[in-house]
Amino acid sequence: MTSTDPIVGSPNGAGPANALPAPAEPTIADALAAIARRSPASPAVGRRGERLRTYAELHERTDRLANAFTAAGLRPGAPVGAWMEDCPEYLEVYLAAAKAGLVVVPVNARFTAEEARYALDRGDVQALVFTDGTAPKVEEAAADRPLRLTLTPGTERVAGAAAYQDVLAAAAATRAAAAVPGDAPYIMAFTSGTTGFPKAAVLTHRSVMTVCRSQVAATRLPAYGVRAHTNSMSFTSSVSAHLLPTLFTGGASVLMGTGWHVDDLLDVVERYRATHTTIPSPFVRDLVEHLGGAPDRLGSLQSILHAGSKVDGSLLQQLGELAGARFVEGWGMTENSGGLVCSTSALDVLGASPIGSAVFDTVGRPVPGVEVEVVGADGAPLPHDGESVGELLVRSPSLVAGYWRDEAATAKAFRDGWYHSGDLGSIDAHGYVRVVDRRADLIVSGGMNIYPAEVERVLRTHPAVAECAVVAGPHERWGQTPVAVVVVRPGVSLTQDEVIAHCRAHLAGYKKPTSVLFVEQLPRNSSDKIARERLRQIVAAAAG
Repeated sequence: MTSTDPIVGSPNGAGPANALPAPAEPTIADALAAIARRSPASPAVGRRGERLRTYAELHERTDRLANAFTAAGLRPGAPVGAWMEDCPEYLEVYLAAAKAGLVVVPVNARFTAEEARYALDRGDVQALVFTDGTAPKVEEAAADRPLRLTLTPGTERVAGAAAYQDVLAAAAATRAAAAVPGDAPYIMAFTSGTTGFPKAAVLTHRSVMTVCRSQVAATRLPAYGVRAHTNSMSFTSSVSAHLLPTLFTGGASVLMGTGWHVDDLLDVVERYRATHTTIPSPFVRDLVEHLGGAPDRLGSLQSILHAGSKVDGSLLQQLGELAGARFVEGWGMTENSGGLVCSTSALDVLGASPIGSAVFDTVGRPVPGVEVEVVGADGAPLPHDGESVGELLVRSPSLVAGYWRDEAATAKAFRDGWYHSGDLGSIDAHGYVRVVDRRADLIVSGGMNIYPAEVERVLRTHPAVAECAVVAGPHERWGQTPVAVVVVRPGVSLTQDEVIAHCRAHLAGYKKPTSVLFVEQLPRNSSDKIARERLRQIVAAAAG
């Protein structure tokens, strides 16, 4: 009996005696090398306000770093931890790992030492690169871990770290291209951990390259453009679905870093002639307000993507009216290698959608090559009528290989080629997808389903509400009841009765909150998502 080679797919990898060898699948490292050859002087990446490194510099520096990793004894498949704040060196770690066949384990810069230790141990990290902002926690997090190499581009040389620039200077400046199998692990992306310890999704070289191609269409990326990069690089999708696709198209990325405001973003657009960016949910209203007075400040922008936590459709419509065909709404996930599975089109935003302005309450339609289906609790497909709500399933060539060393979680989430997202939603007859809520966040009160997002949408229309979240609280008769957790805007007052009355005016009686908790801020996890499990604990404690 012959075996089948998993890469070339023929018995033992052998073909006809006179056949040419099958070409290796291209990786992002090959894309970098090609761009550096044809456009060596083109800008590639840098912080705002600083000179951008060219593609020639980026290619040489990542060759040197890959050689340093190899010289330290790291072999293909070895995990490299990156516990870093946003900086060009962070992207260099990703690219050097691709060249050396290593696996990047990004560790969120906001993690505590305990959280980071879990990621380092779970990923079996053999080398670590960190920056000054995470340095105070490194020794505790990496204690007793045998690391072959520890580097920092900063000044805090803790845990025996070598200076990043010194290591690069000592390494060879060129490196022979290596064939890396397309299904080899490339990135170990830890999920948000909203329900417990985070799982590590395994992105492959093939899935990342597929995302690079699909993001060009999904987010309407221009070739050789300039990205104003607003997302934290601690989030895997920030790199795999935004920085790497920009590199794939020969573009430049300007890192906004932390602490920026909408004015800063628009200044970067003007100074660098940025062509595309992403607007995080907390900044959507600010951007709308800024553009209301100066719509011409969008200037060179060709694409403004919003994806992530929900924003009211009415607010997105305002942004769409101001930004025009530039605006893109989408839905993606780590399990799709960070990339979008659905997005709106330019015609949608320009008023040509067959569902009119209701398109702003959707995440658009599936990206070419991606399938989205909706199923009931029994797993049977539901009609595409825009009303039937069930779990949304995704089939995509960009899906991750599974969860690292977690066969049970992999088998539960990935079945028969479909990823079971855990998101509840509907699909209409035109293929538009509406994401209603997370299945785990559904509130069942007296047998009635209540979607927190629906109640939150109404709460956010109250002028005194700055932020809000709705979770299930215990109820002696109904089992569960919706409880609103509210952050009030500065300088105004708001009472529980006013909140409940506002909801009663806009929602069926069983959906309105029965109690309200006022807090200074909502708890969030390391991905800046609302930590609903923590909120449920707070609500349960308040209920006694």
